[in-house]
Amino acid sequence: MRLPRKERVAEDFQMAPMIDMVFLLLVFFMCVSSLAQADRLLVELDLPESTESTVPEDLSGRGTISVKEDGTVHTARGEVMIEEMQESVRAALRETPDLRIQLRADRGTPFEEIRRVLSACAEAGATEVIYSTHQAD
Repeated sequence: MRLPRKERVAEDFQMAPMIDMVFLLLVFFMCVSSLAQADRLLVELDLPESTESTVPEDLSGRGTISVKEDGTVHTARGEVMIEEMQESVRAALRETPDLRIQLRADRGTPFEEIRRVLSACAEAGATEVIYSTHQAD
């Protein structure tokens, strides 16, 4: 006597874990690409060295201004005129009143160019400007 065969039930493929993984990968690549873009905004400079420099723990709430050796000024928007930089600082201070400006200047930049940027920042209302240097051994 033969017993009837059990009918096989088709196994269901679970899509929820796969969808979760796709979204996690999407978020990961979005974060990585935005960080890569932020790194590209920094201009390559040969920063001066200082034995007294310290690396701050909190880097939030900062706007970066870079001054190249030839005196050109760069912000997050790219190369700008000093007046555009000043207006950007003013606008950023309206949004974030406790904004700290990080000034990066090449080692060979004449101080006159740095003073021009410092004066423009002061006129825009920036009260805290941090001068970036490399930490010397």
